Amino acid sequence: MNGTNEYSEYSKEELNAKLNKFKRLQKAITIAAILAAVVIVVVSYLRNAPQGYKMAPIFLIVGIGYPYLAFGGVKTKIQLELENRSKS
Repeated sequence: MNGTNEYSEYSKEELNAKLNKFKRLQKAITIAAILAAVVIVVVSYLRNAPQGYKMAPIFLIVGIGYPYLAFGGVKTKIQLELENRSKS
């Protein structure tokens, strides 16, 4: 590895915009998963369908875990690049 960050060619404004975009996307996916799980539980309760209760935890695990796994590394690299530039 050459030790360079792939975000080194972006300006600070672009990096901040990308960081904010990933944060918003992460929140949106998490909120959508929580809402989907709530809807599944409510519909399962109203229709007396116990199979739906098995799906709610899957939506929560995927909806909360996936954004952190997918965007966590990207956000960390962007934050490191911003920190390196503020030190210089």
